[in-house]
Amino acid sequence: MKKTIISIIALCFITGAYAQENEQSKQQREKARYEQVISAKIAFFTTALGLTPQEAEAFWPIYNNYWKEREMIHKRIQTSLMVMNKYLGDEKKSDSDIKKIIEIYINHISSDGAVQKKYQEEFLKVLTVRQVAKLYTAEEEFRMKMIHQLRGGNR
Repeated sequence: MKKTIISIIALCFITGAYAQENEQSKQQREKARYEQVISAKIAFFTTALGLTPQEAEAFWPIYNNYWKEREMIHKRIQTSLMVMNKYLGDEKKSDSDIKKIIEIYINHISSDGAVQKKYQEEFLKVLTVRQVAKLYTAEEEFRMKMIHQLRGGNR
């Protein structure tokens, strides 16, 4: 009986250690994949915009701030959509509650537009109008390229 208990405890420790190692390995793979995507994005945008080294040096810090701000807003948009969906499934939520979450959602979308407008002005300080236009088309092209790869189109 004592051996059985010791065996079970040992098995729990081994399983726990394996699961922890597996989780760390997964996180390392995800981090490496994220870094690959960022590197691909930098190369794609640099080529699409035809950035000189001087333009790239001025552009990338601005773009990185732009991307961080938009990423935060998109998380808020996703959160408000999840709350909205939850409210729709809850008969106890009033129309007033649902209207409030709709307003929050719309405000987040509006703030995304404001960030884009703000950074358009920043981009125009370091890029030509054509390069800024190419930036917007390159963002969409890159997004579609990543979606295509995720769906297995690049095997």
